[in-house]
Amino acid sequence: MKIKEIVVKAMRISLIPSVEWKVIKNEQETPKELMWNFAFPVILFSAVGRDIGLFLVAKSVLGYSLNLAILLLFNLVSWVLIPYLLVMLAAYLLDFSLPKLGIETDYLRVLKLVLYTFTPLFIVTFFLYLHPLLRILIPIGIYIFIAYTLYVFWYGVQELFDITLEKKLRFIVITILVGFIIIFLAQHIYGLLLGWVMPGMEAYVK
Repeated sequence: MKIKEIVVKAMRISLIPSVEWKVIKNEQETPKELMWNFAFPVILFSAVGRDIGLFLVAKSVLGYSLNLAILLLFNLVSWVLIPYLLVMLAAYLLDFSLPKLGIETDYLRVLKLVLYTFTPLFIVTFFLYLHPLLRILIPIGIYIFIAYTLYVFWYGVQELFDITLEKKLRFIVITILVGFIIIFLAQHIYGLLLGWVMPGMEAYVK
C-alpha cells in the first residue's frame, strides 16, 4: 500500500466511517498484510509525533546527549511495538470471546474492527503529543473523542457483523472493556519499561 493510499484510508475512516466501512468490508487482505501495510505505518506516524514532543521536553533536561538519543529511540520503538502487539492481542481476545456470546466471527473481521476503530486515535495522538502545550487538550477533548470513537466503532459493527441489536449491545460492552484494558496496558507497560531504562523520566513523557 502506497503512502498516499494509507493517508487517504486513514482520513476516510476517521472522517467518513459510514462510507469507508463499506469499502473495508470487502477488502481481502490477510491479517499479516493488513498489519504490515496499514497498521505499521499509521502506528509509526503516531509514534513519531510522540517522539517530537518528547524531544522538545527532554532536551532541556538531558541536553543534546547520548541519553537523549537513547530516550528518543526507546520512546519511538516502544510506541510502535506496544500498540502493534496490543492491537493483535485485542483482536485475539475478541475473536475468542465473541463466539461465547453467540456472535459468529473470524480473526480478520475482528482485526479490521479493532485496527480501523483505533486509527483516529493514532492520528490524533500524533498531533496532541507533537508539542507539550497541546497536551492540555487531552482532558478537554477526551469525552468528545470517546464518543466519536464509539461512532466509528458502531458503523464498523453495522457493516462487518450481521447480528441483532441485542447482540450488538453485548458486542459494544465487551469491546469497550477490552479497549480500556488495552489502553491501560499500553501506558502501564511503557511506564515500567521507561522506569527500567531511564529512571526519573516518567514525569516528562505523560
